[in-house]
Amino acid sequence: MIRIGLSVEGQTEYAFSQKVLTPFFRNYEIEMTPIIVSTSKDKCGRKHKGGCINIDRIKSEVQKLLHSFDFVTTFYDFYGFSNRPTNDVDELEQNMYKLFNSGKFIPYVQKYEFETLLFSKPQVFTDYFGNDLIEKEMVKIVSQYQDIELINDSPQTAPHKRLEELFELESNKYDKVFHGEGFAFDIGLHAIRSNAKRFDNWIEKILSLSQ
Repeated sequence: MIRIGLSVEGQTEYAFSQKVLTPFFRNYEIEMTPIIVSTSKDKCGRKHKGGCINIDRIKSEVQKLLHSFDFVTTFYDFYGFSNRPTNDVDELEQNMYKLFNSGKFIPYVQKYEFETLLFSKPQVFTDYFGNDLIEKEMVKIVSQYQDIELINDSPQTAPHKRLEELFELESNKYDKVFHGEGFAFDIGLHAIRSNAKRFDNWIEKILSLSQ
């Protein structure tokens, strides 16, 4: 059994990993353990657990995990990455790798954020709400992009902002943790991987470790 430490940004990613990723990888003799970034006072100026990811924080988090697991990977949002040294997500991952230059480290940053993955299958929102109001609007959004991982223009149109507005159509409030992991589970990893290329490449990299 290959042991992988997964450094996640917050409760949403943690819940998704626990409910979707960890069970999936066990089928391939890979035990993935999600760990939320430690409570600390960082450049955000507040003491907290999760969120506000930056290079310095990553260096501290990953270094601790490298000593305890066979491999370490990450699941952070590009959208909320603080003081990032580049606006290119691939370059950011390369910069993260250079912090350790270790074959045990597999950096991954979601473009643009976790909620991107929930656009993989708009039909699940119809199943949940009992009407296709949100589904129709999501289809319109998705049709504007070649890849759902490109859905982000500004802080007003990021995936989680869009979901918040869509839920208001149902007089409901989007809950990042409850709805996030719940819808991701209903969508299923196969559909997510089919619609999110960078995410799928990350999954394939981890699967290759068992081969």
